Amino acid sequence: MAYSKDLLILRDGQAVAGKVLKNEFKIKTSFGDVTVNKEKIAHLYLKQPDGTGFPATDELRTINGDDIKGQLVKTLTISFVLAANNQTERIHRDKIHSIVIFDALDADTEGYPKLS
Repeated sequence: MAYSKDLLILRDGQAVAGKVLKNEFKIKTSFGDVTVNKEKIAHLYLKQPDGTGFPATDELRTINGDDIKGQLVKTLTISFVLAANNQTERIHRDKIHSIVIFDALDADTEGYPKLS
């Protein structure tokens, strides 16, 4: 697999390329806790710290198009290797609007082209 970058969209509008180091995300839903491996995630939207605006809850979308809504568990910070300088940063979830996972698009997943 070719090196692919993940993208953090910060609340101030800045986009930061690099690599999310967390391998799975756990989200608490009204039906119970769901754990999703990073390679199965297309993107995450994080609710605003004050609970206003969009989205009203944390939202995770899988590469198969499943939307899972609830609250991310044990995710106060995201460890992220910055593509610009290869430094690892811990970014507090309150500063993050969304995360796009591009690794998933490299997989042979039905409905998604294999990128090279």
